[in-house]
Order: sequence, then structure tokens, then C-alpha cells
Amino acid sequence: MTAAVFQDLKRGIISNTLIFTGLFGGLIFQLFRLGGWGLVFFLGSAAFPILLLAFLYYFRMIGAGDIKLLAVLGGFLGIRDLLHCLVWALFFGGVLSLLLMLYRKNLLQRFQYLAGYVFASVQKREWRPYRQKEDKSGEFPLSVPIALSVCLFMTGLI
Repeated sequence: MTAAVFQDLKRGIISNTLIFTGLFGGLIFQLFRLGGWGLVFFLGSAAFPILLLAFLYYFRMIGAGDIKLLAVLGGFLGIRDLLHCLVWALFFGGVLSLLLMLYRKNLLQRFQYLAGYVFASVQKREWRPYRQKEDKSGEFPLSVPIALSVCLFMTGLI
């Protein structure tokens, strides 16, 4: 988890090597924990965040690395515990994004961007990505609130 956060902060991406290592570790963990059923448990739990959040990726509101990181966590935690962490990660992510908008002094600009996106999408009735590649003012590493939620969950604080 820590390596994913550092990669995300430094490079803006989480490497597939790290993701595959995490998925392999989750598979081995579940096989030792549940035997043959560990494979079924792992596959379902790792696929769950991909299926749940695919629409956010489709609209470019979340990065592929964030979804893959959640798949790794799902493989270790299972669906119920992953959902618990995900709710808290989204809460912490909202707080982080609000703090970043205040720090960057672009709160109004970001809300105008969102309103413009919604208005254009409804008016034109066509898909377009939410975030344009050149727009860096709305980016932040979701791996940080994900890691925070997992750490607090594992310590029993949430």
C-alpha cells in the first residue's frame, strides 16, 4: 500500500508490476486462508471494485490505477470490508479535494467546470470525458485517502 502511494505521489501512476504483485499476494493469501474456495473468494472480491467503479473510469472521473489498487485490496479484504474502506476513502477523498481546492484557490473554478460538464452533457446528450488531459487543476492522488481508510480500518478506528 505504501509503495502504491509513493508511486502515485511521485509519478502520478501506480505501476502494473506493483498491482500484479499485490494481486498475486492476495491470491496466495486467500488460498492459504480458505483453501480452494480462496480462489473464488479472491476472484469475486478483486473483480467487485472494477465492476462497481467502471462507470467512473468510463467518464474519466477516476484513474485506472485507483481501480486496480482497489481490486488488490478487494482480493485481500473481501467485498464487505472493501466497501467499508471505500466509503471512508471517498469521504477522506472529498475532504482532501476540498482542502486542495481551497489551497489552490480554484474552488469556484472547479464547481464551474463540473456545472459546465453536466450542462453540456445533458444539452448535447453525448459522452465526453469529464477531465481533459491538459486539465491538471483537479487532480489529486486517490491512493492517499484509500491508504488512510485501510490503515484506520486495520487498526479498528473506523
